[in-house]
Amino acid sequence: MQKFKAENAKPNPKSTINSYRSFGYNLSTAIADIVDNSISANATEISLDYSWKGKESFITILDNGKGMNLAELVIAMTPGSKDPEDIRDEKDLGRFGMGLKTASFSQCKRLTVVTKKKGYKIIKRCWDIDFINQEEEWTLLDYISDDSLLNKLDKFESGTLIFWEILDRIVGNSNEDNEAVKNAFYQELISVKAHLSLVFHKFIESKKVKIYSNTYEIEAWNPFLLNLNPKPEMGQTEILNNNVEVTYFILPHMSKIKVEDYEKSGGPLGWYQQQGFYVYRGDRLLVSGDWLGIEKKREYSKLARISINFPNANDFDWNLDIKKSTATPPIEIRKELTRIARIAVMKSAKIYNWRGQKTISDEYINASFEALWKDETNREGIKKYKINKKHPIIKQLLEVEKTNKLFSKAIKLLEENIPIELILHNQNEDPSFHELEKITEIPNDDLIKLAIEIFDIYKLQGIPEALGRQQIMSATPFNLFPIINDYLK
Repeated sequence: MQKFKAENAKPNPKSTINSYRSFGYNLSTAIADIVDNSISANATEISLDYSWKGKESFITILDNGKGMNLAELVIAMTPGSKDPEDIRDEKDLGRFGMGLKTASFSQCKRLTVVTKKKGYKIIKRCWDIDFINQEEEWTLLDYISDDSLLNKLDKFESGTLIFWEILDRIVGNSNEDNEAVKNAFYQELISVKAHLSLVFHKFIESKKVKIYSNTYEIEAWNPFLLNLNPKPEMGQTEILNNNVEVTYFILPHMSKIKVEDYEKSGGPLGWYQQQGFYVYRGDRLLVSGDWLGIEKKREYSKLARISINFPNANDFDWNLDIKKSTATPPIEIRKELTRIARIAVMKSAKIYNWRGQKTISDEYINASFEALWKDETNREGIKKYKINKKHPIIKQLLEVEKTNKLFSKAIKLLEENIPIELILHNQNEDPSFHELEKITEIPNDDLIKLAIEIFDIYKLQGIPEALGRQQIMSATPFNLFPIINDYLK
């Protein structure tokens, strides 16, 4: 194509650097991108520090990684400094050579990097968006607004400090006494802490790295809740195409978890939103709590969480984006992921149906018990909830009341007046209001007497005792208490 060469079309610095500010980062994903660089630089300690000073507020991220010399620093500060098609070290969490710049510019107008490589002096370089807009040149500055920050690297043999100031996207031009913005600033940093504890939980758990937030060490939050008692059910790890590792976890029912552990075990978004796939790239979490279009989020599947871990050599197969916050599974493994998801959903549904009060599609459960309630969809596509007339107690009452139809009318009245709006309101206000209701291990006397009465009726009707026991013990709530069978004589 040499003979067709024409003009050089260089991108305008002003418009280009400002476009880097619109990649869709939030503060949590932006800081996580900086932490990626620290881990790729073999850091074992990473410290996030921040200070509220109104429009003079700032954020720093300090690590004890291998640091950079001047040539390496200039390359790191250059947008698109890495070829995304290059083969990476398996521990390298980067890909495009854009994260430092795009993540930083999404939150601040001045990015300063201070670094020290073993055997080299401390050096610094700064990007200032206002200066670039003024000069319309890609000109780095040998500048730092606070010389005291240079001393933070003294305690390390090597390392790097990222310094964000002019946080226009976070604090704007707020005065230091603006309590509303101050509270929002600190709340954002609390969210960052929760995000880091989840995204890098494998690194923290394996003690490969310690991450601090304003001197406080961040603890790992493992979405598979391996420290719970009782422990989650863990499936066997399967190795799919291109070394993709997949493992499903089925959490215990919420009623089995101590009240004090409930909110923490639900994670940042709650039990319902945390279900689904957790996609990792080299142990770094990319996507959390998403069925990836393979399943839908449902109440009865919210105990299912599935880990997917792929090596960074598979980035393009997974359509990894610059923010490392989205990933799409390759078509060749979707069938296997669908199979594993269905197993996990089925297992979750069986546990979640603990009282038989919730109706679950036969697609997932081929259970032999009679639930008290079932759901139906009418011609208009509206879901209706009906009392199961095959339930042994209901069936007997319908037989007894066959003459006056009063019980049938009462059932219809109940079905047509279920307080769905009130139930949904209470569930949204406080999910634990329902979910933490405990299942007693021993049935009360009234339930035992009721089972015996039904059994006696069956015998009077000539139903074989074995069949009578089977029908009673396969219906809720009797199926929750196997000991009831011992009273049916």
